[in-house]
Amino acid sequence: MFKPDQPIKSHKEDKLGRFSFAQSLGNAILSYKEKDSIVIGLFGAWGSGKTSIINMALEHIDIVSKDKTDDEKPIIIRFNPWNYSDQNQLVTQFFKQLSVVLRRPDYASDAKKAGERLETYAKFFEPLTLVPTVGPTAGILSKVFKNIGSATKNWGNLKSNDLSAIRAELNDLLAKQPHKIIVVIDDIDRLNNTEIRQIFQLIKSLGDFPNTIYLLAFDRDVVKNALEKVQGGSGIGYLEKVVQIPFEIPLISKQEVERLLFSQLDELIKDIPKNKWNQNYWINIYNSGLKYFFKNIRDVTRYINSLKFSFEIVEGEVNTIDFVAITGIQVFFPEVYYGIRDNKDIFSGTFDSSTERDDAVKEQVKKRCDEIIGRVNESQQEVMKDFLKILFPKLESIYGYSHFGNDWMYNWRRNCRICSPDIFDIFFSLSLPKGEISQKEIETILSLGNNVDSFAETLLKLSEDGKRIIRFLERLEDYTRSDISEENIEPIITALMDIGDMFPEGDSGFFAINTPMRLLRLFYQLSHRFDSNEKRFNIFKHAIEKATRSLYTIVHEVGVLGQEHGKFGSKESPEPKEKLIVNSEQLEKLEKLACNKIENWAEDGRLKKHERLLSILFSWKEWGQRDKINNFVNSTIKDEDGLIDIIAGFLSKSTSHSSSDYVGKIHWRINIKNVEEFVDLKEIEPRIRKISSSSNFEQLDARKKLASRRFFIKVNQLEWLKLSL
Repeated sequence: MFKPDQPIKSHKEDKLGRFSFAQSLGNAILSYKEKDSIVIGLFGAWGSGKTSIINMALEHIDIVSKDKTDDEKPIIIRFNPWNYSDQNQLVTQFFKQLSVVLRRPDYASDAKKAGERLETYAKFFEPLTLVPTVGPTAGILSKVFKNIGSATKNWGNLKSNDLSAIRAELNDLLAKQPHKIIVVIDDIDRLNNTEIRQIFQLIKSLGDFPNTIYLLAFDRDVVKNALEKVQGGSGIGYLEKVVQIPFEIPLISKQEVERLLFSQLDELIKDIPKNKWNQNYWINIYNSGLKYFFKNIRDVTRYINSLKFSFEIVEGEVNTIDFVAITGIQVFFPEVYYGIRDNKDIFSGTFDSSTERDDAVKEQVKKRCDEIIGRVNESQQEVMKDFLKILFPKLESIYGYSHFGNDWMYNWRRNCRICSPDIFDIFFSLSLPKGEISQKEIETILSLGNNVDSFAETLLKLSEDGKRIIRFLERLEDYTRSDISEENIEPIITALMDIGDMFPEGDSGFFAINTPMRLLRLFYQLSHRFDSNEKRFNIFKHAIEKATRSLYTIVHEVGVLGQEHGKFGSKESPEPKEKLIVNSEQLEKLEKLACNKIENWAEDGRLKKHERLLSILFSWKEWGQRDKINNFVNSTIKDEDGLIDIIAGFLSKSTSHSSSDYVGKIHWRINIKNVEEFVDLKEIEPRIRKISSSSNFEQLDARKKLASRRFFIKVNQLEWLKLSL
């Protein structure tokens, strides 16, 4: 099913987490209580979602206003100026539409009276009608009226009331009536330059009635340039005089655009066989060029629609990754697409430059290829060239030093690659991110970074919505290099160290980093703001000492610091001394602190219930605490509850990926070898079997029951293996 490029109408359709911004806009409108007219500007570039935000803001206003009386509810008018052919008609129709809406029977009497007088007001702005007379010259008749309604009964009505008098009467009526009149004018940047100026003159001089609130949506740069061309002077200066309250739509992040793109692609290719998707090739294709094509949601929608249209027809006949890539060129750079389509000899097959004559041919081919790549903007040409070199390996022989011989042709053809001359023509036989967190909210949270408790509690509240805390941690990396002041680094690390275990683990997959890994990255980036080992050590030392609510975050961080020194069986050589976060003596002190924390958790009973018990025990063992581990395990498994706690702690989660999608499949398992590291399998197996067959088993929580079942699956597999040997 194709997705139309239309704005959303309700917050229920919001996939980008922009409803909170729309609510803020709606609340700003509702909070204005003054009588004077006010103008609110909603600024955003093409495709930034201005209309969607307006729809959600008006929806919010409607919901908030449901409990108000009819006389208190705001009156909403959506005026579409592009429906009218000239500027005189535009002004007249604006007042006529305002008149019709105000005369609704459920509105206050003064509002209805104002609606009637607006009909008369509108007449002053109707264009004069040129009518030829009986003779060689043409004369101008007075305004020609039609019988529109009771407010314009006759010509005498206009004669006896000049424009100023009617305007004064309107102001009086609109000031007395209780409604706020919200006038929405969207897509002003679609108008021509003269019409754009006319809209602002209308609002500034003719329509600034009491109790009116104008909500204008447009691309600020387009309108600024239009005003400067038509009337001269500063376009921004003029806008600032008209628009009292500007709202700038937050930019859609690259991550959100990518998430939407990946989710759409995942749905499209979910049925592709595993052996038809080369993940390494996809990563190269995407990162070399495709990722630069998508700047906003409309780009994704246009692309996916085109891809869906044609992919169903050629599915199974072409390489999916190549088709995804060439469709991107088709949608965003059609001139390059046509250049590729019409020059099969340049792009498909291999190039043999073994002779002097072939070198001359190579130079000619290079000139032709340069011309095709030159059809994009100069700033994009290198990206396009790199992209095409991966898509069409022949170009490596033309632009680089790599050479692909004819032995490659078999694989290309077998994999239905676009670079195969046998497959090339099939590609051209057809012609196609929720949980966001606002910039303001990020800055507000970061402003609390000098207070450990405030920062931690704010993040815990944020983690009530798992997506938002993960999004915050993702965005936090944008601020670690310089935006976070040095004095706030220690409080932030301390807070994260204390509550890291309480965050959701986050997504895992080809394009995701889970929460523990993201915390490690944050610790690394923040601590490296300081050059001194001593300073970094003291930060981690104090953070570990103060942490009371998390254990794995501490153990994980100290373990990674040890890996830098070549510990934990790391196959890589230790980092050079100048790159180490802490020195060996400092590392030993941090390991002792971590061990003390583990002992505290073991003593108060929290350790046995930790979901990452196994990882913690292995680290504890690595730090030479085998006797304490034995004491802890043996004392814990004495009773049934403790035994099941231990087994549940050995349950581990892994993610597997099919080569055709990005979202991994979650698997839970117990590694019997890990169990045998810490307990006697022969001793606990009959006890767990007895627990599993007891009437109390069903009363256990889901994790414990799952752990028991996975334990017996592995035990049975082990017994079968022994028998088979």
